[in-house]
Amino acid sequence: MKILKYLIPYILVSSFNYYFARGSVLNSSPIAFNLIRYLISSAIFLSLSRKLILNKDVFQLSIYTVTSSVLWAYGLIYVNSAESAVLSYTMPLFSIPIAYLVLAERVTTLEILGIMVGFSGVVLYGLPLIHGFTLLGVILTILNAVFWALFSAFYRKLKDYDPLAVNASQFVLGSALLALLLPLNYRIEFDHQFLYGTLYTSTLGGALSFFLWNLMLKIEKVSKVTVLSFSVPILTTVIESVLFGNPPLPIQIIGILLMFIGILISRLNDLRPGRMK
Repeated sequence: MKILKYLIPYILVSSFNYYFARGSVLNSSPIAFNLIRYLISSAIFLSLSRKLILNKDVFQLSIYTVTSSVLWAYGLIYVNSAESAVLSYTMPLFSIPIAYLVLAERVTTLEILGIMVGFSGVVLYGLPLIHGFTLLGVILTILNAVFWALFSAFYRKLKDYDPLAVNASQFVLGSALLALLLPLNYRIEFDHQFLYGTLYTSTLGGALSFFLWNLMLKIEKVSKVTVLSFSVPILTTVIESVLFGNPPLPIQIIGILLMFIGILISRLNDLRPGRMK
C-alpha cells in the first residue's frame, strides 16, 4: 500500500502528542498554547511553500482545525493523556456520515465493519485507563473528534491542491483566528513542560503530523484513512511496554487485537489478488 510510507511516520509522531500537549496546557492557556503551535507551523510551511490558497474551502478547513485543536487542548485539562487518546478515537465513527455529507463519499460494508470492530477495541483498550473523568472533559474531547473528522473531510476535498500550500494557508488563517480568541485566556507559564510540549506539538506532532495526515487523505478516501488511526494506540502500548516497563493488561491486549482486526477488515478488498498496489 502506497499509504504506508506516510502512515508509519504519522503513527510514530502522533503517539507522543497527548503526553506533550497535556504538560503544556495544565498551567497555561490552551488558546495561547495553540497560537504558538500554529505560528511555528505557519513559519515552517510558508518557508517551504511561499504561497497561500485563500478560498471558502480552505477557510472552512482552518475553522474546523482550530476548533478541533482548542477543544482537544481544553479537554486535556479535565482528562488525562490516555483518556484523551481513547475518547479522540471516536473520530472514525463520525467520519463516515461527515464524508458522505461533505463529499458524497460512499463506504463499503467492510469499511463500516472495520471501523466498528476497531472502535470496540478502543473501548476495551481504554477501560483500565479511565478513572473518574469529568463529563465536561468527555464532551470537549468528543467534540474535538467531530471536528477532526470534519477537517479530514476537507483535506480530502482539497486533494487536488498542493498540500504544502494548503497547510501553510490553514495555519496562517488559524493563527489569525486564535489571535482573535487570545484575549479570552492569554496566561502562559514558560516552564520546561510548556516549552518542551509546545516545541514537540508544533513540529513533529504538529506541522509534520498534519502534513502526513493530509498526504494520506490525498491518496485514499476518508473512511479508509480514518480507520488507520487505530494504529496509534497500538504503537503507544508497545512504546510504554518497551520504554517504561508497563505491559498491557489482558483486556488491553484483546482491545489491540480488535483494533488490528478492524484495520484488516477495512482493507480486505485491497488485499485481494489483483488489488494490491
